[in-house]
Amino acid sequence: MKNHQGKIRNIKKFGSSTPTLVPSFSSKGFPHVKDLHNYLKQKLTGASLVSAYDLHYGNLEIDQIYESDILFVDSGGYERNREHDVSDIYGTLHFPNEWNDSLYEKQVSKLKSITDIVLVNFDYPEPLPLEEQIDRARIQFEKFPNMASDFLCKPTLDEELLINVDDVVQKVKLLAPFDILGFTEKELGHSILERANNIYRIRKALSDVNLDKPIHIFGCLDPLSIVLFFLCGADIFDGLSWLRFSFKNGIPVYMNHYSISSGLWHRHENEVKVMGISENLDELSQLVYRLEKFSRSSDWDDIGVTEHDLKQLMLILEQIGDPKNNE
Repeated sequence: MKNHQGKIRNIKKFGSSTPTLVPSFSSKGFPHVKDLHNYLKQKLTGASLVSAYDLHYGNLEIDQIYESDILFVDSGGYERNREHDVSDIYGTLHFPNEWNDSLYEKQVSKLKSITDIVLVNFDYPEPLPLEEQIDRARIQFEKFPNMASDFLCKPTLDEELLINVDDVVQKVKLLAPFDILGFTEKELGHSILERANNIYRIRKALSDVNLDKPIHIFGCLDPLSIVLFFLCGADIFDGLSWLRFSFKNGIPVYMNHYSISSGLWHRHENEVKVMGISENLDELSQLVYRLEKFSRSSDWDDIGVTEHDLKQLMLILEQIGDPKNNE
């Protein structure tokens, strides 16, 4: 790839700039999510994500979720489904409650415009053609005109686990009504290279028709992955890894590692975990600063990764745009 695609873009509904890193909260894998959120909410100054499912079932308190400048409200598909995201280290059993588009819309209608809200469309469990996904999302978003629309694109066929990127690229003009375009990381490819290449292809297709909309990668909050996908044209990233690991110097490590390396080995593990999670928010803020600085300078020193990691990023970027990576 001759030129990186990392730049500052805008959520035009609110005039908010990207890149945006979004700490997420979910009851899936985190049974005490309400306590976590209540403890950390005052540090959620920039952005945060909660699920309409968790609000409906009281796993989070609806009057306590408006602390950040931008609030992303996810559709609840992650909590409804049994599978886990790519950052889950345990894959524990999950038994979801009833969830459908009627319950979703009923819960969304209870949200208050205390802060800027980005709404993710309902994630239907069955695969649908892209045009039908777009039509259903557009109708839903029209019911909530004060919220920014974040269209989550999903696979279109039962036998496919991945997004049909060729279909998205060919029909990219149909995405014009939405403020943000979303894709889950695991559905963009089976390898880091495939995912990065597909993000680049989608960004190029958008640019070719003058749609400079932010791309949101769901389930991705690993710092080095964020840097790579940002360089390929993605803008908004959310995930739960900040609750599972400590981002020690930008590298996710187990909380036990963080406890020892930080000299906290004499503290209770619950206290250590909360301290690590709190520090992760500072790490994410620093990463946003570095990405913004790089967007203005294109100076690779500003991006703040090690020489070894930068070399690996360059090797990946050299292959981006190669037609054989679309096969």
